[in-house]
Amino acid sequence: MSLSKQSLCVIGMIFYSFVLISQVGVGTRNPSEKAMLEVTSQIDGAGAYLGFMPPRVPSDAARDGIPTTIADKGMMVYVEATGCIDIFNGEFWGHIKCASEIPVRTDIWINEIHYENAGPDTGEFIEIAGAAGLDINGYSIVLYNGNNNSAYNTQFLTGLIPNDTGNGFGFVTISYPPNGIQNGGALPDGLALVNPAGKIIQFLSYEGVFTAVGGVADGITSINIGVEENTATPIGQSLQLRGGPGNVYANFNWITSAISTSGAANNDQSFD
Repeated sequence: MSLSKQSLCVIGMIFYSFVLISQVGVGTRNPSEKAMLEVTSQIDGAGAYLGFMPPRVPSDAARDGIPTTIADKGMMVYVEATGCIDIFNGEFWGHIKCASEIPVRTDIWINEIHYENAGPDTGEFIEIAGAAGLDINGYSIVLYNGNNNSAYNTQFLTGLIPNDTGNGFGFVTISYPPNGIQNGGALPDGLALVNPAGKIIQFLSYEGVFTAVGGVADGITSINIGVEENTATPIGQSLQLRGGPGNVYANFNWITSAISTSGAANNDQSFD
């Protein structure tokens, strides 16, 4: 099949431009003269920032299946199973950086809990507080049973944290059916806040301390919040953080049951 004169003209123009400019840009009209390839992080300089995604492989086995030779030294891939960016040195693959090495956020935390009350348990929930606008898709709350120290329920969060306080903080509530959250008692129970990379942000417990077995909190010892609910807790109350002004969990402290404030700042709690 022969090429048309129009096609040859287009190819010729591209080749001429490459030879003349000698730089290549992706997403930019003015690649740096010092770079062979420049990838911009903006669209036409309008401030719509974008990221660069290296090739992704599902596992170390898939990475090792790439038919590399010494000529491929410097090749990089992202391994989804480990959360690591790996580089090939001509002989072996090694980690450049792994998601597990990145510190967890401190601007999202467990803010309020209700799990037991007088009569049949009702209105059980866990409230998350955090920075307004934070994308919480992929975050999760994992409940642990102190009877066997194992996870028994996982709820994934979605959406963005709203600006409920008007000064940059908001709340997301996860509701549970009656008896959906273990009541503690003779043995403690717990809950973990987990980020999308599967890393524990918090592992809290009530009515005691235990070490998780299996799941995302495997081997981690819980932190007892120091307050609890029981069969004398009035309906409509909860365990909650108070204090501040603050913007991280450490700025607040847990108080015994008070009127529930699901979806809003707690009693005597302020943010800055």
